[in-house]
Amino acid sequence: MIAEKPNQIMRLEERFYKVASQNGHGMYDVTKRQVGGWLCTCPDFEFRNVQCKHIWAVQFSLAVRKVVEARVIEPITDIHACLFCKSESIIKWGLRHNKYGDIQRFSCKSCSKSFTVNLGFERMKHNPQAITTAMQLYFSGESLRNVARSLRLIGAEVSHQTIYRWIAKYTTLMEKYPDKITPQVSDTWATDELFLKIKGNMKYLYAMMDEQTRFWIAQEVADTKYTADVRPLFQLAKAVAGKSPKTLVSDGAANFHEAYMKEFRTLKIENRTHTTHTISGRL
Repeated sequence: MIAEKPNQIMRLEERFYKVASQNGHGMYDVTKRQVGGWLCTCPDFEFRNVQCKHIWAVQFSLAVRKVVEARVIEPITDIHACLFCKSESIIKWGLRHNKYGDIQRFSCKSCSKSFTVNLGFERMKHNPQAITTAMQLYFSGESLRNVARSLRLIGAEVSHQTIYRWIAKYTTLMEKYPDKITPQVSDTWATDELFLKIKGNMKYLYAMMDEQTRFWIAQEVADTKYTADVRPLFQLAKAVAGKSPKTLVSDGAANFHEAYMKEFRTLKIENRTHTTHTISGRL
């Protein structure tokens, strides 16, 4: 499609465009009439009196641009405390208008300071829509050059090197984000070990998982099955989840029981091999 290729459409004025011939015959003039549609200097329009592909390309490009121009940054409204004094006596204080859109301003009744929220796009030359669109396209499988070509449809002229720098910057920021999240897990956890080989050496992967959501809370690699110290696994699981389980399900191995007695000893432990166990889920 013409609009998807680079340097195919040149906007001279609001109603005047030049569109490249797909046969290498130079550029055609595409003009929007005051009344009654479009004109094109290509043979298809002049001699066959049909709406040619050059007019369609300009209309498509304009439609994409109109959609993008309608987008604004959604104001952030979930702020609960002042960024300066941490007071919760804050109110919305209008919108700050900039070239990226409208950003919600807040005012603090306690310290009388106003502020906006850091959106993560400060000092970036291009608008947030272009950056987030580029990342979405890239992680959907598009190449850097294809992403750059797609961004031209929304009026963002960027190189594939710039897009690579965007991806490097924001993926680095996102790598740190999951570490700050406390997973919402149930009160019943399960622990077990898996046999695996690492470079030909026999190892055991000990894992702690939420029985209800199957969320993998923590893991530990050890050399032995029944004698490995799995207390670090239990300690890590508590740190990640921010709590201890009310019920722990295991296969009854002695090292699991020992770690349980030292880390979760105020709770109960259920043995999967025991005839009275009530939880049958397995890792």
